[in-house]
Amino acid sequence: MSTLGQSFRAHVLATSIPGCTIKQLDDEHISLTTEHATGAVNFYDFGEGMPEIVELSIVDPDCPDEPKFFLHFELDDEARAEELFAEMVGELQQRDRFDTTRVLLCCTAGLTTTMFANKLQEAAKTLSLDYSFEAVPLEQAKAEGGSYDAILLAPQVGYQRKAVADTWPDVAVVQIPTKIFASYDAGACLKMVMHMLSDNTVFPRDDEDNLRVVRDLRNDKCIMVITCVSRPKNGWTGWRIYRHGEIVAHGWVTKTHPDWRDIEDLIATIPMQGYQVSDLDAIGIAVPGVVNRGSIAFSGHDGYGDYELGRILSEKYGVKVFVDNNANAAAVGCYMSQDEYDTVVLHTQQTGYPVGGQGVVVDGHLAKGRSNFAGELDPLCTALFGKERAHDPERAWTPEGMRDIVSRQLAASISIVAPDAIYVAVDLIYDMDTLRDDIARFFGRRAGFIPDLVKVADYRELIMLGELALCLQKLHNPRPHRKH
Repeated sequence: MSTLGQSFRAHVLATSIPGCTIKQLDDEHISLTTEHATGAVNFYDFGEGMPEIVELSIVDPDCPDEPKFFLHFELDDEARAEELFAEMVGELQQRDRFDTTRVLLCCTAGLTTTMFANKLQEAAKTLSLDYSFEAVPLEQAKAEGGSYDAILLAPQVGYQRKAVADTWPDVAVVQIPTKIFASYDAGACLKMVMHMLSDNTVFPRDDEDNLRVVRDLRNDKCIMVITCVSRPKNGWTGWRIYRHGEIVAHGWVTKTHPDWRDIEDLIATIPMQGYQVSDLDAIGIAVPGVVNRGSIAFSGHDGYGDYELGRILSEKYGVKVFVDNNANAAAVGCYMSQDEYDTVVLHTQQTGYPVGGQGVVVDGHLAKGRSNFAGELDPLCTALFGKERAHDPERAWTPEGMRDIVSRQLAASISIVAPDAIYVAVDLIYDMDTLRDDIARFFGRRAGFIPDLVKVADYRELIMLGELALCLQKLHNPRPHRKH
């Protein structure tokens, strides 16, 4: 054990956390236990001359396979180690009540939602989900909503969403879609709630659940793909190593405040799964924001500031590093995973975000445009709605409002690109037929030109596959940088 290792262990054991018991199990394992959560600090030694790897995790004991906080890092910087541990402690304290996910349904008097809450409770029990559903009148929700994870409003009180959300800013508040509420579709509503609260969902582990490359592609390299997805509550960074197209290793980081150092930590810790950076032909990274020549030229997401990511990591690890926008990578994933559509648009938009993002593939070629700005929709939304309305998040919290926003953006894309299909990665939009009707109001007799609309189940799967394809294309067909 190094001096740094001893010092960090001492720091962890000396930390005082109200309501938490910290115990050293042995030299490699320290546990942190609260009433409803369990944390762990684990150490891995890979031999003389190699820094220890530290693993930090927080889990709900009833759902141990879904960590609420999880990461690895090299123990080579004590200040960085203490910073990450402090973030873990903060998350542990915040999560010390997540033994049950509590959801509140409300309408005017609480009567119509009581039966629905009972159906949801039965559905959750059938699926062995630790969810609790309760129904109360709207005014009671305004007074007591802070103790819940989510508040669902019946359509007849949906106009009160802003008032409830302003009262409880840390609680997810959303209107139940009219179609779901009218039919008491417990399965669809439960799925919506799980999407809202699923920031920590990890990729499927079985190969048969993963997307495959269908198009012709020379897939003979060993490539590490890293995907960064920003969420309102948690950032998620996942990675895979593909050898000749097969997934041979994978992992992820989930934490409240992601930053670029998390990517470096991921690369540094792949020896835990038996790989070295020297085994890789390239590293592909898909991130939010405008990416130009491997640098993050602009990103509106917290934690993802301007950074010459490609150059810095390439110089540090001595391997080719490619950086792409994650919507662009997802669009390539849409194209590569099927052979029916040659021109596709991928549209992604998170709940509560008034502006979406797009990736566009035209006749098999990714459209990047000047300085890779293609698909950035902020100026388009300003033109469609006006600056103030375009950036008002209120409309993006209801299915109806989100459809209005998205349908206008897609109408513009159809007019310009005329794709064969549009892939829709928007949690609040489930029914593609209704979305088509919303788009059709702008087309009149030209509605026949509206392309196929495909609902995306897991946006991150498409990013992973697309970034793999982009890396392979760049390795096999290197081209000089564009002038712009």
